[in-house]
Amino acid sequence: MSDLEAVQADLDSHMTDEDISDHEKAYLNELNNATVVSTKTQFGYAYVLIKSRYDNDIRKGIRLLEDLCQSGVDQRDFVYYVAVGYYRLCSYTLAIKYAERVLSMEPGNVQASQLLEIIKKKRKKDALLGAAVVGGGAMAVTSGVVLVGALVAAGISAFRSR
Repeated sequence: MSDLEAVQADLDSHMTDEDISDHEKAYLNELNNATVVSTKTQFGYAYVLIKSRYDNDIRKGIRLLEDLCQSGVDQRDFVYYVAVGYYRLCSYTLAIKYAERVLSMEPGNVQASQLLEIIKKKRKKDALLGAAVVGGGAMAVTSGVVLVGALVAAGISAFRSR
């Protein structure tokens, strides 16, 4: 498996509901019992949310990570996983923005470069797929109009033959 395939496999993997629940409990426990949630706990919870199957969890994970980005502590990892979150939501423009932000902080970051490459390929693939769907839909509508026209013409011709 190439490095790019390994990154893709990681992007496509999901956390279990149990993992998410465990991290949520730890996060809520700190939130309720401490003056502030530790960076480690908030990042752990955000990470499992980003890896969730559910879009709302991913959005929540992105918000938690964006809050951490404001703290100035080890921002690179936070920004990277914001990019991953937006990729998983198919918000490719935002995913590219955050992956490029990682590269501006650390130009030689191979993981961010690979993520950026994957995002751009996925965006292109989805755009081509979307164009094919729209083109296919237009063809179906055109075929339907031609068919209706042919049926009407055949009906008029049959009516005149009587």
